[in-house]
Amino acid sequence: MARLNISTDRIGGASHTLAALAVSLCVLSGAAHAQSRDLLDLPIEGEPLVALEADTLTRDEEQQLIIAEGRVEARYGGRLLRADELIYDLQKKTVRAKGSVELIEADGSVRFADEVEVDSELSAGVATGFSVRLEGGGTLAAGSAIRNGDGSAELGRMVYTACPICDNGGKSPTWTLKARRARQDTQNNLIVYRDAVLRLKGVPVIYLPYFAHPDPSAERQSGFLTPEIGRNTRTGWFVTQPYLLTVDPYTDFTIAPQAFVRVNPLLKLDLRRRFYSGATEFSGSIGYDRNFDNAGARFGNRTVRGHVFGTGAFRIDENWRWGFSLARVTDDLYLRRYGIPGADSRRGLYSGDITRLYSQLNLVGQRSNSYTEVSAISVQGLRFDDNRDTAPSALPVGETEHVFRDPLLDGQFRVQASTAVIARSGDGVDSARLSAGFQYAVNRKIGPGILVQPFAQGRSDVYRIGGRPGSPDSLIRSNGVVGAEVRWPFVRPGNNVDLLIEPVALAAYASTSGNDPRIPNEDSIRFELDESALFRANAAPNFDVFEPGPRASFGLRAAATTKLGSISAVGGRRWRAQLRPDLFGALSNLDETLSDWVGGVDADLGPNFGGNVRFRLDNNLSLQRIDASARAKIWRLSASARYFNVAEQLSGLGPNSEISGSADYQVTRHWGAGYVVRRDLERNTNLSQGARLRYTDDCTFIEFSYDRNQTFDRTLGPSTTFSIRIGLSTLGVLGSNNRRDQF
Repeated sequence: MARLNISTDRIGGASHTLAALAVSLCVLSGAAHAQSRDLLDLPIEGEPLVALEADTLTRDEEQQLIIAEGRVEARYGGRLLRADELIYDLQKKTVRAKGSVELIEADGSVRFADEVEVDSELSAGVATGFSVRLEGGGTLAAGSAIRNGDGSAELGRMVYTACPICDNGGKSPTWTLKARRARQDTQNNLIVYRDAVLRLKGVPVIYLPYFAHPDPSAERQSGFLTPEIGRNTRTGWFVTQPYLLTVDPYTDFTIAPQAFVRVNPLLKLDLRRRFYSGATEFSGSIGYDRNFDNAGARFGNRTVRGHVFGTGAFRIDENWRWGFSLARVTDDLYLRRYGIPGADSRRGLYSGDITRLYSQLNLVGQRSNSYTEVSAISVQGLRFDDNRDTAPSALPVGETEHVFRDPLLDGQFRVQASTAVIARSGDGVDSARLSAGFQYAVNRKIGPGILVQPFAQGRSDVYRIGGRPGSPDSLIRSNGVVGAEVRWPFVRPGNNVDLLIEPVALAAYASTSGNDPRIPNEDSIRFELDESALFRANAAPNFDVFEPGPRASFGLRAAATTKLGSISAVGGRRWRAQLRPDLFGALSNLDETLSDWVGGVDADLGPNFGGNVRFRLDNNLSLQRIDASARAKIWRLSASARYFNVAEQLSGLGPNSEISGSADYQVTRHWGAGYVVRRDLERNTNLSQGARLRYTDDCTFIEFSYDRNQTFDRTLGPSTTFSIRIGLSTLGVLGSNNRRDQF
């Protein structure tokens, strides 16, 4: 039986307005029909309500219809149906809505149609001219739609896009996905297409007999991801089909078989896991093949080859955290052969590069006045002359420091401890070091604004050295240095520019017997005195090498500050009493009694302009080293450049003179172009270059790219890559996501 409760009001002249019509449906066994007696007296307690509101109401007793017209709204169980006309069939218990139909779900999603027929609960039904705006972006439209009771919809002649759609039709979407039929699975947040065609600006570009993607409101779930397609000169064309497997809300895997035209396939794996105190992430690949050269020609024996990268970071409490990183390959050219990026990604406290991989375990603690870190490190070299038997492992390396403020004469007192245990699996020197030291400094102002900072430093090291004839050796050494730094700042405030000029001098005396020839130099092999170390008490970094004897530094600091930004500069040189060619080479800038001139200039003039210069000049002011970079942004053009030149006697690796730069020009609102280049000026050749042409709008990213690499490494030589990437909002990226497939 169906019970109705109707009330009407008269508003003005002969016009009638139905202020409210409440329809309570209670479906029982047997036929349901309208009652002929006064409906206002029927009880409706405990029954679900369909509430109707409209301008006018007509009741057809013969056909058992209630017709509502004019700004019709029907509510049931959190759903809202709006239309120009609504017909409620009392016998069939169906609702037919016509004209500008809107169905608003309880979650806020909105569906539109020209005409819709639904059941009494506004759930299952049929619609024509159907469309829906999905939560999170995206619009779906269909010529016809059948809505099931579970919330899913079967769609015919369907169109989907994530691009904004103008109500006046003045702008068509950049891309659309059209299908003969499709299904919207609201329970799994999926849209599944049959016989789909992807159109860009109305032009069909891809036909897909089957395609599925999550709707924009979908959370993370298992399924196939967008395939990657590309080509390089070593492996030829390749295709990768990733599959995402979600284990639980905190864990997922990506399994990605990758097939090549010229070489055997790979299987790539990724794992991500979150914990209450941190997260881990692993990536790797495995294959079975021979080595191959730059043209893809294979040689050698077939064997299992692969790589693994991993990282994790966890919080112990508010002061302590620990983490790890893993980076290993089966052979040193594996990453370059297959174009796998990530060798130089930062993992852990110590960063590797494309020639050296670090695996490490770290523990870090930090408070307001102390810092501690301990690490275990294993190194894998990827250069042709790296020997795995002599590659070092640090088991462990660590340091701790505690600062005491105002312990004596308003100064600052630091105590420090450090350790490093270096081991090698094959031939080579093993060493273990334990160090403890202190630093004390106090600031004073004397006379006409002169700032004086006396200081004292001391350190003792205990070494145990093995792997040599007659080893192990155990020895103890102690070093100390005392001195003072003097600064005399001159400041001139101005209306537009504030100026600072500050002469600086440092004088110190250090012990002379702290360097023992039995101590292997593990941590200070290549270093250079530059402007950043000019006024340090000990110019030699780290622990194994110590700068002995008297020394003095003198120089000048200057700065200019304006409303646009600031420019700062520093420069000077260092004097030393002792010559120690056994400790310091030409690169260190400590091999002579008087160092070369060193200096630097930094300019930061806001987001549009900036740059810096680092230089080194000898006694004759001849350039020994320069490293200069600049950035600029003018209207639609953004550019950056870097130039460096190192004198031949100072350079041990790479080209002595090189320039690199990039430029990006936004041609129109949507179109842009870019170019990058790195050139060896000594050999007059480009080491690498690339060009980009891209299109972007609110829902689309398209990029055409060209990359050329002209470096050599054993059997691998120059290579060229062409690629296209198409990114469609909510659908993913089609093309190669590997932007560094050529080193």
